[in-house]
Amino acid sequence: MRFVPAFALLFAATPALASSPDAWAAFAGEVKAACVAASELKDAKPASSQLLFPGTHQQVAMLVTGIYPQPHMKGKAGTVLCLYDQKSATAQISEAEGWAAVQP
Repeated sequence: MRFVPAFALLFAATPALASSPDAWAAFAGEVKAACVAASELKDAKPASSQLLFPGTHQQVAMLVTGIYPQPHMKGKAGTVLCLYDQKSATAQISEAEGWAAVQP
């Protein structure tokens, strides 16, 4: 019976399953920080809203813009797509040249 309460606590601590606005804001901050850091762009910042993919995948996608840090890029601006995996709390980045977010 000890396993069940520990298992229940694991899911209770999952931010995306929380219902309070503070918990959602904290989770959004975690996603933002992870994606900005993973982008490795200088002056990186979010360029879109976060798109939540609920269900078994529990992933969040967002665009990040900034300046490529490599000398050979000569200060070129770049955009990357970040896919944040909630289960592993990791962010993966892929080039998103030409993508743009439309803000309402």
